[in-house]
Amino acid sequence: MSRQTSFAYQQFDAIRTRLDLSSRAVVITFLCDVLRPRGESVFLADMISLLSPVGVSERVLRTAVFRMSRDGWLETRRVGRQAVYRVTPEGWRLIEPGCRQFYTAPTPGWDGQWTLIMFDNHSITVEQRKAAARILSWRGFGVVASNVFAHPGIDVALTRQILTETGLASAAISLRAETQDIAESASLRDMVASTWDLKSLQQEYRQKLALFEPLLLVDLAAECTPDLAFALRMLLMHGFKQVVLRDPGLPAQLLPTDWPGHRARDVIRQLYWQLVPLSEPFIAQHFRHCAGDGAHETAAKSGSGNADLAGWFFKRLGGPILD
Repeated sequence: MSRQTSFAYQQFDAIRTRLDLSSRAVVITFLCDVLRPRGESVFLADMISLLSPVGVSERVLRTAVFRMSRDGWLETRRVGRQAVYRVTPEGWRLIEPGCRQFYTAPTPGWDGQWTLIMFDNHSITVEQRKAAARILSWRGFGVVASNVFAHPGIDVALTRQILTETGLASAAISLRAETQDIAESASLRDMVASTWDLKSLQQEYRQKLALFEPLLLVDLAAECTPDLAFALRMLLMHGFKQVVLRDPGLPAQLLPTDWPGHRARDVIRQLYWQLVPLSEPFIAQHFRHCAGDGAHETAAKSGSGNADLAGWFFKRLGGPILD
């Protein structure tokens, strides 16, 4: 069976036409999923080869990495006649929170604790407050009052980091609060429904599930060439990332009983850990480790495959599903 005639390829083609393959967003997906477990640097030629099956052209990719370099996300150097791109510390600072949010398995249960951020309206302008609200919303905070933002569970260290990103840490106070009578609080559920746009998220999750869930019925091992498996893996991450990163990660007690985000997490995990072993030979064929990437460079000398991957990679999304 050829790549183009397989049902898996037909599904890939259908999914690709329905996704916004924004060049920078696809590059960030690649950096999180492929580069991060292997090091910090990648040959441009290798990235071009790897993302070609996804549908990202060389011209579009070159433009994307040039702009990311100009904006401080990447830095470039030459190795002979080859261009090598390295993610800068600032780039990882911007990329890592989304990586962590996407790949970290949800923690069961909730202790009723909230993180609150309050801004002093006398110390900041309306425009500053709007800019801070955009950043906090991206990180899952909801607006419970004009200057008060809430999140059920972000830890202290991450709260400090987020406040630093707003540039308004000196005008903010972070607090911890505790919910009383979680199970019986109708007013709490009403507050959640009015604070977070759960209906929009529900609709988007269902749209993504309609695209990707049919792949669970496909014998991917039989139908996928390594390059097709890699392309599907990138589309899976890229497609769901758009909604997962908008999801505030509310505890189950605060969500509708039929919340599609739970099913989405199951589908992502099942497909991801089917596609990883199928796609790794394609990555090994095209990804060269760069001098200066430390332990990953040493691992590369032992050969290709799982030896190249950081150990924490296998905990992503809760790890492979064992039979």
